[in-house]
Amino acid sequence: MKLIRFLMPRMEYILFAAIFWGIAATGPILLNSDGDLPRHLLVGKLIRTTKTVNLNDIFSYRTTGYPSFPHEWLSQVILSIFNDLLGLGGVVLFAALIVMLVWAIIYYDVLQRSNSLMISIVFTGLGVGTSLIHILPRPHLFSYLFTVLWILVLEKIYKDKLQSWWLLPILMLVWVNLHGMFVLGIVIGGIYLVGDFFETPSKTWFTSTRTKSMLAGGVLSILASFLSPSGIGIWGAIASLSGNAYIKSRIPEYQSANFQMAETWPFILILLLTIMSFSRSNNKVTWRHVFLVTAFAGVALYSSRMLPFFAIVAVPIAAQSISEWLKKDYPSSRLWSTESNINAINQTSNGLVWVLIVVIAVGTLFRFNIPIDAGNKGNTFDPKFFPVDAVTWLKSNPQSGHVFNEFDWGGYMLLKLWPQYQIFMDGHTHIYGEKLTREYEQVITLSSGWESIFDKYQITWAIVRVQSPVVKALEDKGWKILYQDTTAIILSKP
Repeated sequence: MKLIRFLMPRMEYILFAAIFWGIAATGPILLNSDGDLPRHLLVGKLIRTTKTVNLNDIFSYRTTGYPSFPHEWLSQVILSIFNDLLGLGGVVLFAALIVMLVWAIIYYDVLQRSNSLMISIVFTGLGVGTSLIHILPRPHLFSYLFTVLWILVLEKIYKDKLQSWWLLPILMLVWVNLHGMFVLGIVIGGIYLVGDFFETPSKTWFTSTRTKSMLAGGVLSILASFLSPSGIGIWGAIASLSGNAYIKSRIPEYQSANFQMAETWPFILILLLTIMSFSRSNNKVTWRHVFLVTAFAGVALYSSRMLPFFAIVAVPIAAQSISEWLKKDYPSSRLWSTESNINAINQTSNGLVWVLIVVIAVGTLFRFNIPIDAGNKGNTFDPKFFPVDAVTWLKSNPQSGHVFNEFDWGGYMLLKLWPQYQIFMDGHTHIYGEKLTREYEQVITLSSGWESIFDKYQITWAIVRVQSPVVKALEDKGWKILYQDTTAIILSKP
């Protein structure tokens, strides 16, 4: 009997394993939906090799010597380690582990707040569904994890575990070296402070121990945010990027989501359930929770990359409110007795070993390059998305002079060809800024004067998509096609 209980998995463990497998099995999609990963892998490897974090750009001939503000250096190191261990499968494994960990923590938080197994599973599932819109093997995954941990610490402080404040600057010290969204921690801390004041709007609030604890944690966290290779300059870089309307308008993830697409429907459902539960709850919803949900709903509606953060913030709050409402209005519902019976059985089980088995099995399959995705493609860079074959040709047929390249191919070219070649541009727009980004757009759209950009930088060859209008424009000026496949064309100046 003990063995059966040990092996029989709890419902939440089945959910965790499903989350992990679901992410791991979409490896080819994760690896080929964004052009930034290759650069992250290169930079991480370079840091580990040289034991130095470069503060100036060395990858583009247009920005050599420009401040690079390496706000993701620690994430890049971690990604490169996973890549060295298991290849690109290791990168996918990393993403699956982080996502599973994030939602496992949230599940237990929801369970504690709602005291309902089924509500916890349902809302965790909705949260995962919402976050899928921006699950990529990139440093921002760490911001998901640290947002969860940050809120847990703030909730502890709010519940009079005041000694927990010292965890905030420690978390910030790590977060600021992992990803630029560390600023969310400061924002969330501010929301908690304002919400707490609205709960007790009096002079005593300013002298309360809780206020002092949150202020101490917040101030030291701000100071800790200066402890990265970029120092205080990282704040200026983030402010410059977030405040630049032009650059944000050119990056799809900064745009509002299309809410007619099915992938956004879990977000809509969470938002509607939150509104409904707030209006029906018999218990007063705290101001900090109202402000949190309102703020993150607003930014999620504005930018699709913020949808996962909304889910992380709102799921525990909404689940708690829904549970309080249903239990107050329907105390005799058979739902609760049924759930009680299911929960009793669930508590007698264990089965955590199956989560470990799934993780180890996936890691082993990736170690031997055995695909687990539905298309049986495996974890590789797709030649239909990246110029894989063209870059292979370049290794045997080197070109001289400066290159013009597609925006989202820059990282891949760096990973495979640097330091032999420097690129025109890649996705790190915080380095290039608006002026240099506009130069790229001027060429790729063949806007008036685009030829002057080629003259300015003495560009002698180009690698662009087959269907790019740049191909015809260059051919009309006598450029010759050196290489062509179904994805890329390489042209050379006569």
